[in-house]
Amino acid sequence: MTKAFLLWWIQVVTVSFSAILIYTYGWFEELWNADQTKISFIIIVIFIATSVATGFLSFRSDTQYKKLSNYIWFASETMVTLGLIGTVAGFLLMLSSAFDNLDVSNVENVQKVISNMALGMSTALCTTLSGLVGSVLTKIQMVILENNTKYE
Repeated sequence: MTKAFLLWWIQVVTVSFSAILIYTYGWFEELWNADQTKISFIIIVIFIATSVATGFLSFRSDTQYKKLSNYIWFASETMVTLGLIGTVAGFLLMLSSAFDNLDVSNVENVQKVISNMALGMSTALCTTLSGLVGSVLTKIQMVILENNTKYE
């Protein structure tokens, strides 16, 4: 076992423990309800896949797998991009139907408009947060890997 693999394993255990806590407190369900586009879950799947690939690279630490590390770096940037796409989609959801049938004299109508705007804003913020967290955690794994592996 290499040092890179052991450091990768520490992060996997930490992230797994955090995921268990998040699941226990019902935050995954909240995320599911808040993100209308479900892009956050695509980001989570990409993060899991890149973590497994990074673990594979850490365990093998051969120079022939250098090409795979380029794909992991690309996936890290893709997570940020998907987060930004979700942000734009959330703002579009927020603004697209917010003011179509606005009747300020009707309190129920105004409450419905505000509720729809909040749903779009929650989509925007959830996807941004998911993309940034997934990307940062992947980059940490890759920096650890590249600093502890000798590619020739």
